[in-house]
Amino acid sequence: MSAARGNSGDGWLRALALLAAGCVLFGAFARFHGLGKWPLAIDEYYLEQSVLNVLRSGLPQYACGGLYVRGLALQYLAALLQFAGVGPELAPRLIAAVCSLVSLPAAYLLARRLGGRALGLAAVALLALSVWETELARFGRMYAPFQAVFLWYLVCFLAYTLDRSRRALLPMLLLSLLAVLVWEGGVFLALTNLLPPFLRTPSGRLSRADWKYLLGTALLCVPGYLLATANLRAGGDEPILPDDYQAPPEIHLSRLDAAAMPWTTLHLHPLWMLALALPLVLAVIAIVRLVRAGTSPLALLGCIAVLGCALLQQFALAAALLLVMAVLSIRSWRELMLPASMAFLVAIGACTLYWSLFGLGTHDWHASGLTPVRTVLLLGYQFVRVPDFVREVAVPWARTVPLLGLGLCVLLVVECARVIRAPGGTLLAERALLGLLLILLLAASASHPPRHETRYVFFLYPLAIVLALSAARWLVSTVSGNESTAGLGAAWLTIVAFTLSEDFRPVHLWNIDSAAVSFRLNASPAEIAHYQPRSDLRGAADWLTSHVDRASDIVINSFPGVDFYYPHSNFYWMDQSDVRFESWSCRRGRFERWSNLPLLHSPQALGTQIGTGRKVWIVMETSRLPALQASLGTVPWSVAWQGLTPDIAIVLVHATTHSSQEPGA
Repeated sequence: MSAARGNSGDGWLRALALLAAGCVLFGAFARFHGLGKWPLAIDEYYLEQSVLNVLRSGLPQYACGGLYVRGLALQYLAALLQFAGVGPELAPRLIAAVCSLVSLPAAYLLARRLGGRALGLAAVALLALSVWETELARFGRMYAPFQAVFLWYLVCFLAYTLDRSRRALLPMLLLSLLAVLVWEGGVFLALTNLLPPFLRTPSGRLSRADWKYLLGTALLCVPGYLLATANLRAGGDEPILPDDYQAPPEIHLSRLDAAAMPWTTLHLHPLWMLALALPLVLAVIAIVRLVRAGTSPLALLGCIAVLGCALLQQFALAAALLLVMAVLSIRSWRELMLPASMAFLVAIGACTLYWSLFGLGTHDWHASGLTPVRTVLLLGYQFVRVPDFVREVAVPWARTVPLLGLGLCVLLVVECARVIRAPGGTLLAERALLGLLLILLLAASASHPPRHETRYVFFLYPLAIVLALSAARWLVSTVSGNESTAGLGAAWLTIVAFTLSEDFRPVHLWNIDSAAVSFRLNASPAEIAHYQPRSDLRGAADWLTSHVDRASDIVINSFPGVDFYYPHSNFYWMDQSDVRFESWSCRRGRFERWSNLPLLHSPQALGTQIGTGRKVWIVMETSRLPALQASLGTVPWSVAWQGLTPDIAIVLVHATTHSSQEPGA
């Protein structure tokens, strides 16, 4: 019977290997089929313009001054491909697609390390068929390349940290440096280089060799940090903004953004400031007792940080620090139950009670007149505002892929519980990877990206899949009591569950090069943001070529990227009130940075061109048509062309002269 079960298991494993191979082949087809067919997406346009600047001057320098240093490695590699004859749409996408496939062996190695060959094959199958992975593999930006660098970094990181392989150190450090050149978020990996001594010695009692290692890797963080934070776009001595520039009025903030954290208004309430003495005293007592109990240096430092977060009313960060310490065996959950930790828990409880009463008892941190429920919800958000995991990660995933997000969340919670309950010297690879996932999620949540979208944690998706498979294996082993076949059972069960999620859409992948899929014609706004939007830039350019008399008409572009396909525009229009104006304007507002077209930045400047009596065409975003109406006033205009995507249009401003009608009148 044992032999029969073994033969059956081998058969299922062979079937899984064949399935994974088929998924890779289909995934490769979906990643490369029609890859250069459609025009650049808007974000791809920015990178491609910089690639053209590299080909022109050898540097990613705007024609009007300044440098664009995002994705430097991707820019130069794409420039090399274009120099060899690859098309501008295809070159950066080809890099991304190849990197996506290069990620698969790394994911296999990570999953196999946690649960054997079956988990590795399952990870490959899931990632190969993932719609999200495929869509971003076809997106000519830095997300798929950075994910590949990150996964191979993890392979080297585990080899150096846990296996103590000295040969893995150099590639680990080189990959962390390359990561910064691929995406500014790569500075996270430079910081991750600091973790190996603490993972090997959770107590924090480091050797001299550990301190030397930390000093060397800390020095590597400096250039990465400078590159990630430097603003090099404003090059040269000439101001980038016009002399008469006035900053636009402050954008109306939501209640979540506008609400002040309770501790920022504490100084306005002397009695509450006096009452804060009680949580402070309890925190000091807790620290003294932890010291007397012989708490390890790293655990003591972590507990002090937790108390500091609680005193500043940021309980999500306090809880996250406790979770990371428990996962990495810096301070186990059992130690929190010891008498020496009672004062620590009492201090946190006192902070929670204090800030709850303060938030509910004062009104300077929120608008008056709210219902009790809304007041409590707003206060609760302030308690978890830093890092903003709720809006940066949870809400975008809930809107876009709720089933997938819920499934991953449940399995990751199971993995956390499993790792925390295990003895400190076991499950070392799981501890390292889970700790890294938690730390990098916190870092991504605290990074304040320009939009609340899923792409900023895209690089973590394969790691979450690998850890979810590990959790599924443990659940199957616990339920069945059969450790030998748990990995195989978990692999097949997870694949079946994955087919029920939003990330499994084989019809979408089969039609990946169609206009409907490429332009997201039937997608929701959340889905468009998840897969990245594309606009009908080439359609606008073709229409202009067919309908514009270049000898007499004036073409004013106001849609980024159209100039790449229609290089005959006369001006770029962007009013000073536009939030993008400061970053897109250069040379005292005379030029638009990306297209290097002469810039019209006021209704008066726009009116000067309209007042010539010549026919004026304006290519613009349909969402900004009301702003155009406000700028034109009574000047007649009409929409002459609507794109395949509803976000782009061409407007005809009917000929007039200065003596008749003035814009803005």
